Amino acid sequence: MPTEARKDTGGAVVSLLLIALGCLVIWDTTTYADSDSAVFPRTFAAVMIVAAVAYVLTWLAGRGEDLGEPAGGSSRRRICLIVVMLAGALAMPWLGFLFAALPVFGALLLVAMYDPWTTRRMILYPVIGLAIVFGFYFLFNDVLLVPLPTPAFL
Repeated sequence: MPTEARKDTGGAVVSLLLIALGCLVIWDTTTYADSDSAVFPRTFAAVMIVAAVAYVLTWLAGRGEDLGEPAGGSSRRRICLIVVMLAGALAMPWLGFLFAALPVFGALLLVAMYDPWTTRRMILYPVIGLAIVFGFYFLFNDVLLVPLPTPAFL
């Protein structure tokens, strides 16, 4: 064990809270009448627990970077990110998952983009965005069997 103070104690504390929350979610799913409805929460909780345990073990080993003081940020961007995500969540019952997620991904990309746009990024980022949105659709709808909102107009 290193003798210097461990870095990011707050991250380790949050990880321990996430482990407890994941255990609570898994325990709660034992009361579900339909075992199919427990697939998604159990999967998500298990992944969260594994990631949090890995972080705590890394923290206990004294590894990780000292990122120093956090860099300044744009409050306008942070607020825009929250507004875009809330708008997408509120639009999802009417537009459905895909019709809400695609414009939200594009808007989040525009709001969060810090680096200058290049031709490569203008081509690559939308393609990757489509792959991510359709990948999540497939994962939730076909693998985890989570019923996703469908467009009200179809």
